[in-house]
Amino acid sequence: MATLTVGLIFVVLIWLGVRNNTPSESSLNEPPDLTGTTFENFVFPEGFDIRQYDGITLNFIIENNINANILSVEIEEFTKLTGINVKIRPIDYDTFIQRISLDFISKAGDYQLIYSDPYQTLNRYHDDLEVLNPYLSGSDRPGLQIPISDFFETQLEVSSYFEDRESLYAIPFDSTTMVLYYREDIFNAYKDDFFKQKGYDWTPGGEAFTWERYIEVVEWIDKNVPKDIVKYGSGQMAQAHNSVFCEFSNILAAYGGDYFIDHNIGTLGLETFTESDVLSDAFIRSLEIYKQLLSVAAPNSVNWNWANTAEAFANGEIAMMINWDENFSNLNYSDTSLVRDKVKTAILPYGSERSANIFGGSGIGINKYSSQEEKDAAWFFITWATSKEMQLRILKDPNGGALPTIQSAYKDLIIEEQDQTDHIEIVLKAWEPDYIYLRPKLQNFYFIEQILIEELHLMILNDLNPEDVANSIHNRIQGIK
Repeated sequence: MATLTVGLIFVVLIWLGVRNNTPSESSLNEPPDLTGTTFENFVFPEGFDIRQYDGITLNFIIENNINANILSVEIEEFTKLTGINVKIRPIDYDTFIQRISLDFISKAGDYQLIYSDPYQTLNRYHDDLEVLNPYLSGSDRPGLQIPISDFFETQLEVSSYFEDRESLYAIPFDSTTMVLYYREDIFNAYKDDFFKQKGYDWTPGGEAFTWERYIEVVEWIDKNVPKDIVKYGSGQMAQAHNSVFCEFSNILAAYGGDYFIDHNIGTLGLETFTESDVLSDAFIRSLEIYKQLLSVAAPNSVNWNWANTAEAFANGEIAMMINWDENFSNLNYSDTSLVRDKVKTAILPYGSERSANIFGGSGIGINKYSSQEEKDAAWFFITWATSKEMQLRILKDPNGGALPTIQSAYKDLIIEEQDQTDHIEIVLKAWEPDYIYLRPKLQNFYFIEQILIEELHLMILNDLNPEDVANSIHNRIQGIK
């Protein structure tokens, strides 16, 4: 009996020892070490479990761009820490528009996270996006890591609202803007020769560098710079694609023209327009300038979009181009770029009124037809993806370069490369009211844009009369009003 009692006591002592060495419930739920991660400075609600959405899968449909490429790499850390599996789906621009349209029309909710283009998604499908106002003030889920007022006001209106500021549909995510790219080595080497013949400094960026002079510079390069240095003075993007509309819009605004005259049409947006401006002298003059521009550009320009033009520039084929600012890092720092360390940017050439630089930023929204749990997880992702830490990481990544959408990111920004500092200053200037151009943000603009794309492309392809083109555009868009 004594032996049995001793044995029982021994077993109990072993059991107690095992129990005391088992991690407590509180220690199992201790948050992971976030030091050195993009969550290091993240502010969570009290008691928030970073893995409370563990196992949820989110599909993020996004246009194939710099932000998408960097996020596709950074998402590994986000998934490891949160347990949320985010499948980023970067696809070409046209396919993106088709797929998001099908998803919203069918109310399938296949894509929980939406790259919300103000002119293709927000304007047409804002009623299918989750209203985000309640998420800003919730105490049980993470909030934005910066005040909403920290976003640039114009970009916030363009990327996040429609018609008024009552409903917040998306959070500003990227800030792409068109700037002028040029080969610094060529412009430095032939600066004096050009001045002797033409009598002016051909360096882009100043008020004297007009679209007329841009054309003159292209012709001079074609005639005087050896083909083994550069094949063509410029490359443009007149393909039957959104690119031709964007490129032409810069010229149109520079000469004081626009597509419509309605107030707030480019910021908050409108359901429809009241009066078009496509028969104005400024519009016709802009068409004439665009035809001249394409007549001296690389022959394939009529079939190029922004990706083709950027590739030609990276391959050393063209000396100048108009393109999105996000290409700068890849062109000037990438090992695959044949013009590495030779790239400069400037604001776009001046017209009779100003230099106009089209803004192309977008936001991230949440699909209204997702489950509530998916919406909460998607919001958590948005607060991470739009945080200052993530935006700066995208900017500084060797394959990145997209500029942050929040003002505070620039206050203590330290960039080692002087060229990139210059580039940032160019883009910030392009965002100023006197330089920025905002496209019409109309609910039915998709169909108007298709008309503009077709008419502009055919004008270049078939050498059509600008006045006839303006009349054709006017007649066709009146039927959409």
